[in-house]
Order: sequence, then structure tokens, then C-alpha cells
Amino acid sequence: MQVWWGTPEGAIETAEFPLQRFHPETAQFASASTVSDTGSCLASVSVNSTNQLVWWITETGAIDGQVNSGKGWASPGTGPGESYPVNEAGTASTANGGSMTSLLLGNNGTILFWVDPKGAIGCCRWFASSGWQAVFDALPPGTAGATTQLTTLSVGSTAYLFCVSPDGAIVGGSWSDANSGTLGLMSPIAVAPSKSAAPGGGLTSISVNAQETAVLWTTPKNSIDIAFLFEGPYSFRNFQRPLTVAQSVLGGTGIAVYSMEANQCSVWWIGHSSDLRRTNVDFTKVSSTPTPDWPVFEEVGPDSCKQTRSLLVQEVSGTQVDVFYVNAKGAVAGLSYES
Repeated sequence: MQVWWGTPEGAIETAEFPLQRFHPETAQFASASTVSDTGSCLASVSVNSTNQLVWWITETGAIDGQVNSGKGWASPGTGPGESYPVNEAGTASTANGGSMTSLLLGNNGTILFWVDPKGAIGCCRWFASSGWQAVFDALPPGTAGATTQLTTLSVGSTAYLFCVSPDGAIVGGSWSDANSGTLGLMSPIAVAPSKSAAPGGGLTSISVNAQETAVLWTTPKNSIDIAFLFEGPYSFRNFQRPLTVAQSVLGGTGIAVYSMEANQCSVWWIGHSSDLRRTNVDFTKVSSTPTPDWPVFEEVGPDSCKQTRSLLVQEVSGTQVDVFYVNAKGAVAGLSYES
């Protein structure tokens, strides 16, 4: 597994994490001034062993990156389908470092999404067989707030994207077949009404089953809410519940979620004391839990975490899960769990 992050000098550093140890060598991936010294959103995807991609948003709003085709990381080629059509100034918003995410299309390709300067969700598909396609809008201008995060997931052939709107609503869209030849605007989804989300707060999502997804976000009360979306052949419905109590979340920080055994997940966040917290949620019991009473575990103590949305939970193997966060000194830190 490989992790990337931006430095205060605008460089990009990376580290690979072997399964047996948690003290990897850190290497410079891109030189100083590659990204803004105030931060940049990074995204990556591993399509297969010979097609790995990583992207970042530059100070000009261009999206740049590198490709690993099995021979090490390098800038993309210049031939048809190789060069990045998104590497142009003004492509992405740079507010709060910008917002960008990717969605894996099986072992065939990926879709890159970003917030553009007009609040549209821009996107571009890449296929291993043909390379990059044309840039287009997945959701129209005015959809996304300037400081929103983006979260995506796929359920079967259906692709979902969610964001926070300018008025604090949780909104999104879907394509029934993200691999189809031509994609237009996504079908819009309303998850939660205006003033539901805190500006600059966390946002993430997880698949519950073949017909149900869950979206989690930070509220203006600095708590975490969850909404379940059920989409059947002829119906669509959702319901919303609180997961944590008010003032349990440090404002301006992220949320991470990890799927456990059937119908359960673990949710991670930065607490109001700058501690790292976790709770385990049983999906089958959320609807009957109108007030949050899930047990909360403090994994790292007070004053241990920096106020940032950088928080990641990743399965490394069938028995190992790693958690990454930015500690109070600004270093990338982590925890490793064995089952």
C-alpha cells in the first residue's frame, strides 16, 4: 500500500507500507512548489498491477499527476489518451485545497471527479484499453459548496457521488451504468436538507448492501449524522439518524468509515479534544436508535491530532487494517490493527 501527502513547502511525499512493519521509509515524490503550501487535495487509484495513477491540484487549478505502468512512477505520456485532459489552469477549484476523488471501474479503468470553480462536479474517465476520454460535468454548476469534500462509491454497475451544497444540504447523483459508452449528467439525489452539514466538515459514504448506501457527515452542531439511501427498481427512500452527540467532533476535521462483518462498520473521527475516536455501528439497529448511544472508544488521547480533514482507514490485507491521521506536530501518523 502506498500513501501520499503534501508538505508545508508544497512538495509531495510518499511511503509504502509493508505488511509486517509500520515504520516505512519516506521518499519525496514531487518537488517543492508542486502544490500550494496551504494544501492540496490528492487522489489515487490502483486499477491493476500495471495501471496505478495519482493526481493533485496545483495552485492554478490544473490537475496534474503521475502514472505507474509497472516500471515506476512517471509523468503521463503525450500520445492519444495518455496526456491528462484535466491538466489545464482553472479546471478545479482551489478553495481549501480543492476537492477531488476517484472511483474504480473494476479492473478496466477509473473516473476522476472534482469540484470546479463554478461549483459543478467535473469528471473524466480513463480506461486501460483506450486512455483518457473527454472532460464533462457530472453535476451542474452551483451543486457543490466551495469547501465540500467529495465521496464516491459503486454498487454493482451503479456509481454514486455525494457532496455538500452551498446551503449545507447533502446532495449527490448516480449513474446506473458507469461503464456505458456515453455518460451525461448524473441523476440527482437529495440526501439531507439545507443547513444539515457544517462548512468545511467531514463527509464519507459506504455501501450497506446491493440496494442501500449510507452517507455520513459533520453537522453544524459538530456531531456526525448518517443517512441511509435505498434505491429499488421502482422506488427511492432515505432516513437520517444521529451517530454522535453534539460537540463530539472537532470542527473542520474528517470522517473515515470501514466496513466490518455483515451489516456493521467502524466510524473514525477527530474528537473535540483533538483525540482520535472510533465507534462501531450496526446498520440493522440504526433506524431504532433515534438518539446516539453507540459506545465511543478513544484510540489516541487528547491533543494528539491536528485540525485537518486528512483521515484514512484502509484494509491492507485480509487480517490487517491501518488508520492514518495527521498528528499534532503535522506528521503523518498511524495505527495498525490485526484481526
